[in-house]
Amino acid sequence: MKKLVLIDSHALIHRAFHALPMLTAPDGRPTNAVYGFVSVLLKMLADLKPEYVVATFDLAGPTFRHKEYEQYKAHRQRAPDELYAQIPAVKSVLEAFGIPVLECEGFEADDIIGTLSEQMRDEPDVQTVIMTGDLDTLQLVQGKKTVVFTLRKGVTDTITYDEDAVRDRYGISPTQVPDLKGLKGDPSDNIPGVAGVGEKTAVALVQAFGSLEGALDAATAEKPKKPLTPRLAQKLQEQRDIALSSKQLATIRRNVPITFALENADWNNHADPTAVERLFRDLGFYSLAKRVPGILGAVAKASAVQTLDLNGSEKQIKTIHVPGLDQLPDGKRAAMHAVFTNGTVTALLVTTDGKKVFSLNEPSPEIVAAALGRYPTIVGHDLKPLLRFTPDPLSLKSTLVDTMIAAWLVNPDRREYPLDRVLHEANEQLLPADPAAQAVTLFPLENTLRERLKSMDLERLANDVEMPLIPILAAMEKIGIRVDSYNIADLLEIAAKEVGELERKIWKMAEGEFNINSPSQLSDVLFTKLAIKGKVRRTGGGAPSTAAAELEKLRDEHPIIDLVLQYREMNKLKTTYIEPFPSLVGADGRIHTTYNQTGTSTGRLSSSDPNLQNIPTRTELGQRFRASFIAPPAYRLLSLDYSQLELRLVAHIAKDETMIQAFRDGEDIHTRTACEVFGVAPAQVTKDMRRQAKVLNFGIIYGMGTLGFARAAGVSRDAARKFIDEYFTRFSGVARYLEATKAEALEKGYVQTLLGRRRPLPDITSGIPQLAAAAERMAINHPIQGTGADLVKVAMLAVARHIRAAGWSDEVRLLLQVHDELVLEVPSTRAEEFAQVIRNIMEQVYPLDVPVIVDVKVGDNWAVMENIPRNDA
Repeated sequence: MKKLVLIDSHALIHRAFHALPMLTAPDGRPTNAVYGFVSVLLKMLADLKPEYVVATFDLAGPTFRHKEYEQYKAHRQRAPDELYAQIPAVKSVLEAFGIPVLECEGFEADDIIGTLSEQMRDEPDVQTVIMTGDLDTLQLVQGKKTVVFTLRKGVTDTITYDEDAVRDRYGISPTQVPDLKGLKGDPSDNIPGVAGVGEKTAVALVQAFGSLEGALDAATAEKPKKPLTPRLAQKLQEQRDIALSSKQLATIRRNVPITFALENADWNNHADPTAVERLFRDLGFYSLAKRVPGILGAVAKASAVQTLDLNGSEKQIKTIHVPGLDQLPDGKRAAMHAVFTNGTVTALLVTTDGKKVFSLNEPSPEIVAAALGRYPTIVGHDLKPLLRFTPDPLSLKSTLVDTMIAAWLVNPDRREYPLDRVLHEANEQLLPADPAAQAVTLFPLENTLRERLKSMDLERLANDVEMPLIPILAAMEKIGIRVDSYNIADLLEIAAKEVGELERKIWKMAEGEFNINSPSQLSDVLFTKLAIKGKVRRTGGGAPSTAAAELEKLRDEHPIIDLVLQYREMNKLKTTYIEPFPSLVGADGRIHTTYNQTGTSTGRLSSSDPNLQNIPTRTELGQRFRASFIAPPAYRLLSLDYSQLELRLVAHIAKDETMIQAFRDGEDIHTRTACEVFGVAPAQVTKDMRRQAKVLNFGIIYGMGTLGFARAAGVSRDAARKFIDEYFTRFSGVARYLEATKAEALEKGYVQTLLGRRRPLPDITSGIPQLAAAAERMAINHPIQGTGADLVKVAMLAVARHIRAAGWSDEVRLLLQVHDELVLEVPSTRAEEFAQVIRNIMEQVYPLDVPVIVDVKVGDNWAVMENIPRNDA
């Protein structure tokens, strides 16, 4: 059965306007109502796939209901001008989608819908779907022939009402809805109903007497039947005319004088994808544009030739479906765009001239690899999944140009870099609906981003580090690391038991059960019930915060605090890592994490499914979890971890002679710091002195101030201030670095690493002290932490290249990168040989003023490993 959708436009616009925060288009126009309306429209088109769609609107001015009842909707305040200003944009969207608009003076949109649904009753092969933001139209529902598609919550949660659903919700039939409203009224439309009659009573009356009129007649009987009571019967008699008038006002008309032909609503033959693209570009609907291709794909012109609006000029592109590699064009550069379905490439679009696009449908991994290797340079957006699909990502010799990576280097403070947003910001162009057209956009996007990289002196970092890293990460993801599933099962049992024991201890100390994971309940227990004292920040609601950093300050105030922190770490390990772990193990018995190259502003890699960067290691259970990562038979895991890399970078970047000499002499840097600050010999340094020195050594990297150091080191503020003053006296190079970096950030608006990686700092000149202070901390941290990230990546490149050049590829595999550590899989018989070579490579990747040291361990699992001593001979 075909579907006709009738859209109650004003109801949806009002619902969207009040449900969403204010949004604006690039030109400043308000768009939240348009955005919400389009969201529901796209969901409807995708879910229902209707053949016909019509949009109805109210017109300004009174309707027949206002003439019948002067107070109809009189209490309603005029909506803000920002809402009405968006209606023309909604109509433009409808026009672009080929959806006709119907309006009629003196009638409401509901009446037009009622009239059209009445006309469709005689069309046996057409189902009418009413799309609305309220439930007034439920009275039009007829079996499954006429249904209502409406919003349940927000603008994305929808529900469809057929006749059975109406009965389930209200206990009455759709035709009895006006009777219900005649009795209970409708406050939203200022329809009075019978005073004192609520929905429950009204439903009971309609069920008992069949209609409003039946209830009114029953009220005149000498002995009214239940559910009528004498008092209720009197109300109905006294307000009979009001009730009948209310029903009349609530009844949707089905005789509006409009002309309608079903073929005019055939939106599939009237939609204009190019117009949709231009309109979405103007409105700035980046995320919604992603949903358009799947909806308009069937609407796109059947011809293989289409017109693409590129940077304000139209270009014709031709899509050519080819059966194999031989039909692909020759060239030195190719732009490639892959279509993925459940991790499989279902189409690979290739263009060398930006005009003709060649499509390989459902190519095998071998075909994809051969297509990539056909061209010396490959341009794409997020190329790693495409390389991971191939049999051996490391075998690719082509130069990669990834526009996602380039966009991140230019603006590193985003969380995601989807093609549609990057394209719009770079070229003010919206992502086209067709995958072939998306491939064509890559060349002009590359040109724009290349110019920006050049102007920001980021080309070397892009070309020599980030782009070459893509196949290495793809290979690491593809190889994965073996896991011990039996150990995971044991750990889950142990973790559940330990979490339960901690929970019981906390409840006992709190003298009652509560949800420990609920911040509000925990706050109430700690600060009200147990009356724990201590200065912690307040939440937005005014309650004392229970964030981990705040609870750390209170460890000595009450033993329950330590238990709560233990519980959180244990529960996080259980729920975040151990419980989901079995579902992440592949058929090969290995975990294949996904590395996000653009996930941080500093250049550090992040990972997901699972997140290997934040595995808790302080607890015994955390170490046992690491033991689940194992080497296969005849192999061992090799761990190479840079020793105190960021502190060595502090010494080098700050040119601090005291710190540099300490590292050159092979001293423990924290002991040396304690010696300098406390003025004692190394043998006199206590554990507490070294701990305080360590706190500040690492705190410097993150811009720690007096208060932060006092809290972290557990000393008074005066003691902290004296400690820091003495520190900067002894390490004057570090002090100069801090001041110079802040000054540079103020002057340039950014800071950069030794390899040129930039961190924009727009808040450095903010008049809000908290924002400016945060920007200063970022300025201090980025050159150090960012350079550390850069050097680890350079090391990965050097190690991977040596493995291939030495012919070790069948024996040595790079598996993981976590912080400053690389984990490899090596043959047991040659583990020490490989360790010495790779350690030497990692220590020599970048010259510093201090020695770079790599700690090397080997073991059967990631937790139990033995040191491999240095063999400098």
